[in-house]
Amino acid sequence: MRFQHITAPLGSRSAKALPTTHGQPDRFSLIEVVRKASPALGLKAPIIATLDALLSCLPPKRSHNFVFASNATIAFKRNGISDRTIRRHVALLAEAGLLARSDSPNRKRFSKSDMSTGSVLRFGFDLSPLFKSYDQICAMAEDCAREASHISFLRTKVRCAIARTMALDGLSIDAESALRTLRRKLSAEELNSILDNLVPVEENQGMDCGAEMSIEVEMSATDGQNVRHHHSSKKEPIDSDVAEKTEGPQLQHHQVSIGSLVNTCKEAASYLQRPAESLSDVIGHARTLAPMMGIDSTTYRAAEDRLGDLRTAVTVWGLLQMQGRIRQLGAYFRAITTGKRSTAFDPWAMINTLVKQNMLQRC
Repeated sequence: MRFQHITAPLGSRSAKALPTTHGQPDRFSLIEVVRKASPALGLKAPIIATLDALLSCLPPKRSHNFVFASNATIAFKRNGISDRTIRRHVALLAEAGLLARSDSPNRKRFSKSDMSTGSVLRFGFDLSPLFKSYDQICAMAEDCAREASHISFLRTKVRCAIARTMALDGLSIDAESALRTLRRKLSAEELNSILDNLVPVEENQGMDCGAEMSIEVEMSATDGQNVRHHHSSKKEPIDSDVAEKTEGPQLQHHQVSIGSLVNTCKEAASYLQRPAESLSDVIGHARTLAPMMGIDSTTYRAAEDRLGDLRTAVTVWGLLQMQGRIRQLGAYFRAITTGKRSTAFDPWAMINTLVKQNMLQRC
């Protein structure tokens, strides 16, 4: 038996039989711009993934933008999320103006048509608002990209300003506070506020920060002495004035060069694979020493959250130098950084005590 393929004449084909959506953006273009505009839309990645799953339920050729898929189908496309999570994501998408719900009396999703009048009732998730607002979302995505670029530029500028501040002031309060603050997600206003407290950086003259990351500062005294560097004729702020700008009253304005730290904490310096020339070398070496001293990663991270990367690092350097007087370094580190003794602990006071002892031994 032979089968013959029969088609209707071209002139008798109905243009409405297979409606196309060539005038609408495709699913992948939609999801891409929604992801880029997610900061402005207030949508997180799991919610966008649910929107992608809903878009995948739409056929390529259709006369509507309704999704009739059941929760089981949507959950399957979303790797098994719960019905409760689907409802929450749909509610957030509707709140963002990307989706409209049309519920049937029995909460099922389906369509019902009238053959005599051609009317259609559709119940489900209507994604028409998403397609209609495509141009607006594209504009939002461009704004978000510009804002992200501006913030990235400001973060780089802050890092360069920190490097220049350290080159002039050593391990100063402003630089240490800025380094700790950079660990968070900051707005442009917050970054500009940080820049106001640091040495300014020229934007159009090139920012050569690599050569200035060393905080070894030439001072009028020896490595075992601490001398302030004055950059203006204004009176020097007293410790109580400086403490108001910091997180705790115990922190005071101390300046210690890397050379002084290495010469004072010889035990920690003996484990160096290469000379410590920058702040990152000091911090990185402390993180390497911590497990050797019995300080677990959880305790060390808690100390960094409380004291900051730099103060935690110099604490490790100082404790290793004092290991002969401490029975358990790990327990003592926990006590002075996050325990009962943490309120009265000042890493710089400990380092200055070691510097004075080292200077007396030289004499």
